[in-house]
Amino acid sequence: MKVSVVIPVYGVEKYIARCAKSVLEQTYVDKEIIFVDDASPDNSMTVLNELLKNYTIPVKILHHPVNRGLAAARKTGIEASTGEYIVSMDSDDYLEPRALELLAAKALSSQSDVVRMGCFIEWKNKQIVYNGPWSSNPKEYSRLLISGKTLPGICFHMMRRELYEQADCHFIEGLNYAEDYVVSTRLCWAANSIAQVEQPLYHYDQSNLESMAHTIRPNQIRNMIQAFDVLSDFFKDKPGCNDALQAGRWLKKTEHIMIANRADYALVDTIPCNRPINTSSMNGLQVIAAYLMALRLWNILWLYCRSLEGLLKIKQNLRKACSI
Repeated sequence: MKVSVVIPVYGVEKYIARCAKSVLEQTYVDKEIIFVDDASPDNSMTVLNELLKNYTIPVKILHHPVNRGLAAARKTGIEASTGEYIVSMDSDDYLEPRALELLAAKALSSQSDVVRMGCFIEWKNKQIVYNGPWSSNPKEYSRLLISGKTLPGICFHMMRRELYEQADCHFIEGLNYAEDYVVSTRLCWAANSIAQVEQPLYHYDQSNLESMAHTIRPNQIRNMIQAFDVLSDFFKDKPGCNDALQAGRWLKKTEHIMIANRADYALVDTIPCNRPINTSSMNGLQVIAAYLMALRLWNILWLYCRSLEGLLKIKQNLRKACSI
C-alpha cells in the first residue's frame, strides 16, 4: 500500500532539512515523497536539494513559477500523488521514524478511510503530547472537528486519496488560512470510518514565529470568514451540525479577538456568530473574552487580553530562569 507524503515549501530554510530527513528516513518502504516549491524566496530549495544528494530514494519536486499560497501548493501535491493514502505535512514540522509504518498498519487492519494520529506540540522550551477527543464514527468525529473540540489539522490525519473526489472536497486556492479546517471536516464526514494511532507520531512545531499560526493579519481574518461560509454551506443540512458550527464560530472568533490588533477588532467582529453565546469548546479564559466581545466592551477586552499576554511572558521567563 503506497502512502504519498505531500510537503509544500515556502520560507522554511531553517526547518526544511529536519522535515525532509524525517520523511526520507521513515521505516516504511512503499512511500512517495512530493515537495511543492511555492516559489520560495529564501534558500529552502537549495537546502533541500543539498540534503537530497545524500539519499537514493526517489523524490518528486514540483515548482510553482509564482507564489500561489499554501492551499494551491497542497492541491498541486495531492493532484500529483499516486498513493492510496495521503499524508499532508507542514514543512516546519517532522515525523517520528515509524510514523508511516504505524499509520499504514492501522489503515490496513481497520480498513478505515482516515487514520488520525497523536502529536507532539512543541515550543522552544516545552513539549506536550496531544491526542484530543475523537470518534470512529465519521459524522460524530466531523462534529468534533467543526466545533473545535479537537484539532482539525490536515497534518494529523492520513486520508484515503479517493475521499477528495468522493467528497468533492479540494483545497481552495487563495484560502491559505484555515484551509485544513475546511477540508478535513468535509473529508471526515465522507469517510466510512475513522481509526486512530494514539501514539504521538507528528511533531507540530510552534517555535516558527514566522508561520501563519503565530500572526493574525486582516487577510487571515477574512480567510476565516470565508472558511465559515464554506462550512456553513456544506453542513447546513447535515444532522446535528448546527450546534457544532455555532461552537466553532464562537471559539474561532474568540481565539482571533484575543490575539488581534485593536485596529482589527471590527473585522474580527464580522465573523458571523448567532446568539446565545456557545462556549462549549472554550476554556475559562476564552469564556471571559467571549462575553466581553459579545457585550462590545472593546477597551476592557483589549486590557484583558494584553494582561493575559503579559502574564504568559512572566511565566515563560520564570520557567526559563528556573531551568538555568
